[in-house]
Amino acid sequence: MTTGSDARPEEPSGPVRRSDPFRWIIENPGTVDLIGFGGLAFLTFAFGVWTGSFGWWTLFTVPMIAAAAICRVRPLIGVIVIGVLAISHMLLGVPVVGGDIMTFYAMFCAVAYGGPAVHAIGVGAGFLGVLAQAGYWSIVTFFDEYGGPLQAALTFGGLCVVGTITIVAVWALANLQRARVRQLALTRDRAEQAVREREQRTALAVADERARIAREMHDVVAHSLSVIIAQADGGRFVASQKPEMAVEVLGTIGETGRAALADMRSLLGVLRQEDETSFGPQPGPEMLDDLLERVRAAGLDVTLEIEEPLEDLPQALGMSVFRLVQESLTNTLKHAGPGASAAVRISRAAGRLEIEVLDDGQGTDPESDGLGHGITGMRERMSVFGGTLQAAPLPGRGYRVLATVPLDAAGAPSPGDDDPPRSPPPF
Repeated sequence: MTTGSDARPEEPSGPVRRSDPFRWIIENPGTVDLIGFGGLAFLTFAFGVWTGSFGWWTLFTVPMIAAAAICRVRPLIGVIVIGVLAISHMLLGVPVVGGDIMTFYAMFCAVAYGGPAVHAIGVGAGFLGVLAQAGYWSIVTFFDEYGGPLQAALTFGGLCVVGTITIVAVWALANLQRARVRQLALTRDRAEQAVREREQRTALAVADERARIAREMHDVVAHSLSVIIAQADGGRFVASQKPEMAVEVLGTIGETGRAALADMRSLLGVLRQEDETSFGPQPGPEMLDDLLERVRAAGLDVTLEIEEPLEDLPQALGMSVFRLVQESLTNTLKHAGPGASAAVRISRAAGRLEIEVLDDGQGTDPESDGLGHGITGMRERMSVFGGTLQAAPLPGRGYRVLATVPLDAAGAPSPGDDDPPRSPPPF
C-alpha cells in the first residue's frame, strides 16, 4: 500500500544474495588462496615422497607456489615466473616436479582475471609448455632401448592431445569464472547505483516537502505573528497609562490571531490536496465514518476501531490523523488488488496516540518505483508532533502503516498509563 498517488516503498536492496560457491570464492580470496596453496604444497611434497624424488629440484616447488599466490591479482607476473621456473628445471634435466601443477592454475588466473593480452599470453604459455614436455619425452623415447621413431611420434602426439584437452578444460572453467565475476560486478554496480539514486530521490523529496511547508508556514503565519508580538509589546507600555488603548490593542491581537488561525486551517487543508479523483480535504477524525463509507462504496471492505474519543485532539493533529487514514486507504484501493480488505485502528494509551492501517492485499506494487513520496509526507506530518511513522509489507501478503504520536508533545490530554494496549483488529 502507498500513500496518495505515490508508490509503495520497497525494502532496501543490495546485490542478490544466494548460496553460490563461486560467490564465496570471489568474496573470500585470501582464505581460498590459503587453503588452495596449502593443499597444493602438501600434494607436491607428498608426490615427492611417493616417487622418492626428493632432491635439489624439489626446491622449485616453493617459488612456484609463492608465484601462484599472486596470480589472482597479478596474473601476468605469475605466468611469467612459473613458466620460467618450469623451463629452468627442465633444462637442468628434471622434466617434471610437483610444482608444475601450478602452471595450470597460472593459466586459469590469466584467463579468468587478466585482460585480453594476459589471456592470450596465459593460453600461449600453456601450449608452449605442452609442446616442451611432449618434445622432451619424445626425444627420451626415441633414444630409449625399446624406442624408435614410431614410438617417439606416438609419444609426442599422445602428450599433445592430452595437454590440449587439459588446456581446453582449464580455459573453459576460467571463462566460466570470468563470466561470473563480470556478472557479479555488474549486479553490484547496478545495485549500488540504484541505492544511490533512491537516496538522492528520497533526499530531494524530503527537501522539497520541507521547503513547501516552510514556505507556506512563513507566508501564512509569519506576518500575523509579527503583528501580534508588536501589539503585545506596545500594550505592556500603555496598559497602565491609557487603559482604553490597551483594550484596543487586545482587540487587534484577537482579530489578528483569529485571522492567523483561519489561515492556518486553510494551510493544513491545502498542504496535501489530492487530485480531482480523490476524496478531497476533510476536517478531521469526526469525518472518518464518511470517509469509510466512500471507501466501501468503491469496493474495499474496511473496518474502523476507535478505542478512545478523539474530540479533544488539536485541530492540526486531527487533520493529520484523517489524512493518514485517507491516504492509506486510497492506496489500498489502488494497489492491494481485488478482494482485499483493510482495518483501521486508532488507540490512545500510555501517553501516546497510535494510528494503524492494515490490509491483506498483494503487498508492494511490483510496478512501482518505490520512492514512497507519500510516506515521506506522512512522516513529515507525524514529525511535526514528535511522532514516528512505520510503513512496510507484512510477511506473505498485506501492508501496514503505523503512526505513533506522543500526546503531551502534540498538546493533547493523554489517558492513564494503566490502560492496557489493544491487539490489532482482525480482518
